Amino acid sequence: MSIATPALTNFTSGELSPRLEGRTDLAKYFNGCRTLVNFHVHPHGGATRRSGFRFVAEALGREKPVLLIPFEFNPEQTYILELGEDASGRGCMRVFTDHGLVLDSQGQVYVKDMPYRAEEFSRLRYVQSNDVLILVHAKHPPRRLTRTGHDKWKLEEVFFLGKPEAWKEDNYPSCCCFFEERLVLAATPDKPGTIWFSRTGDMNDFRLKTCEVPQEKWRDLLIKGSKRGRANDTFVVLMGGLFDKSAGIRGLNAKGEDCYYRYKGNRVFAPDTKDQTVTFVHNPSSDSHIESIWDASGVLRDGFWDCLKAGDRVEAPAGDKPLDDDAIEVTLAGREGNNIEFLVPKARLWVGTTGGEWTVGGARLGATTPDNIKANHEGSCGSSGARPETVGFSTLFIQRSGTKIRCMSYRYDSDAYSSSDLTLLSEHITGPGVSQLAYVQEPDSTVYGIRKDGTLVALTYEQDEEVMAWTRLETLGRVESIASIHDDSTRRDELWAVVRRSVNGSERRYIEYLEGGFDGPVEEAFFVDSGLSYRGEPIESLSGLQHLAGEMVSVLADGAVQPDRKVAADGSIELDRPARVVHAGLPYRSMLQPMRLDAGSERGTAQTKRKRIIRVSARFHKTLGGRIGPSEERLEPVYFRSASAPMGSPPGLWSGDKGIRFPKGWDRDGVLTIVQDQPLPMTVLMIVPEVVINE
Repeated sequence: MSIATPALTNFTSGELSPRLEGRTDLAKYFNGCRTLVNFHVHPHGGATRRSGFRFVAEALGREKPVLLIPFEFNPEQTYILELGEDASGRGCMRVFTDHGLVLDSQGQVYVKDMPYRAEEFSRLRYVQSNDVLILVHAKHPPRRLTRTGHDKWKLEEVFFLGKPEAWKEDNYPSCCCFFEERLVLAATPDKPGTIWFSRTGDMNDFRLKTCEVPQEKWRDLLIKGSKRGRANDTFVVLMGGLFDKSAGIRGLNAKGEDCYYRYKGNRVFAPDTKDQTVTFVHNPSSDSHIESIWDASGVLRDGFWDCLKAGDRVEAPAGDKPLDDDAIEVTLAGREGNNIEFLVPKARLWVGTTGGEWTVGGARLGATTPDNIKANHEGSCGSSGARPETVGFSTLFIQRSGTKIRCMSYRYDSDAYSSSDLTLLSEHITGPGVSQLAYVQEPDSTVYGIRKDGTLVALTYEQDEEVMAWTRLETLGRVESIASIHDDSTRRDELWAVVRRSVNGSERRYIEYLEGGFDGPVEEAFFVDSGLSYRGEPIESLSGLQHLAGEMVSVLADGAVQPDRKVAADGSIELDRPARVVHAGLPYRSMLQPMRLDAGSERGTAQTKRKRIIRVSARFHKTLGGRIGPSEERLEPVYFRSASAPMGSPPGLWSGDKGIRFPKGWDRDGVLTIVQDQPLPMTVLMIVPEVVINE
């Protein structure tokens, strides 16, 4: 026999696939777990119990899904927009900020009508610029949502100059982004592989070929009289000249400033034998008359004329080449279908399609222009329609099947773009597939995903440090939508979620957000879901839990765990004793189970050999409570109260080592489990088992 004390020093491989149970030759095996539920892995290596979801409000519609959209104007002004349907089936929007609903001037919840229905939310895309959010959907014309105040939001269709003919009813772009000062729209149902770039600096202008005012000869024609083109003013067309549709003439505008008027009517003046004087009238009746520019009330007759200043743009004559900053239209062409699913602006425009990954940008050095554009087919993984997330220099997206998360990045060594599989060692983590991603950058780089069965998964991702740790975040319910925004008061990013829960036998949808990592006194530990808190004078009963009426909740009062109890119909619970700080909500269990132990055998590997774990020591950080054992069903408590601790008050948080005698005999697995199912914090930094191996 031999005795070993292997040290499990970090968990930066996260929950590994059951298919890796025999891969002890992999370095990541020793940093991975068989099970890692309701923990976050820190880039430093430790695993900390996730905080609870805090209840904010019931969602707009109980019967149909809702969508969360983040809106950040600056770090101090951040919002979560909730799109849904009310009880009558009318599309609408509510706004959340500072962890609560925005109210209107009458003190009522602010609700704005919206044209989008619940069944359209999965394909609704958006991009933000300052206080403006552009919304696109294949069945709706692009719209602009503008914020002017907490309860002042304006929605309007975007007016485009030179709108492509393909954009029409039920056939509008379904992807959008900003790239090189251009608005980029892509993928109508009948042109799923086409991308449209607006003119540089003007996101409303999609004209493909323009020229600057004035064009050649526009300066040669002058308005005589008032110089404004009013009735009885004149201009002269020289013999051999031509004035017709799109021709221009110089004059003054209503403010007396120099300008140019472009003709939009159908009259033609082409004198052959002598100069022709043309007179402005309201209703032309002869070949020497033309429609006046201004009517009798001084209003521009824009059905016949455009009023332009020098430098303005107009459509270029046939045969001219587009200018460098003109709009662009490009269609991807490859061997497979190239239905565009996402656009990501980088040094080049990254494009995800159902058939693969592309980049679009300048064919030569410099900006992308009509004469300097090239599309490169970089990969063939294919992507789903879910919105991707940018993490550092990489872009994470869901592969077409939904079961893989890929990372698209540029590789300097090969001068190419690659799409690596981030679920390769944890292929089981995505379950039936992932439908949505959200990225939280602060305090730790974490990508969250919603599985199609409603389970939330989290990836701690630090590419430079080779940290890639998947975990599962389970709750009593199904997560349906997620979004992240920055919270300036705590200097961190927050994950918001729509959670569908079964409460007292009925389905409810709640808006909740994930509390930040715990770092304070035990009284402030928030480790319950759909929970609420009270702070103030001592109370003997807690109210306000109507959203959990009839459910069993966990309670932490002044840092002490009280027995679970059922919420009364009026939303109240009774406490065992008065408390100043109370947290109550749905319970959840956190479990960490490392891979099978392998160390210390004098005859090679300890795998498949009979072994016995005698004792397990764990190094904790700010932890209270928890149990250790061979499985969920057989656990021994970890005691944190010492003889010197005063009775009647909770023990303090523990940072250091704790050990237990392991409650199991000989077996061949060598598996240990750490569980925390009380509403208390836990962070595991190291595990050191003492193992006897039968040689």
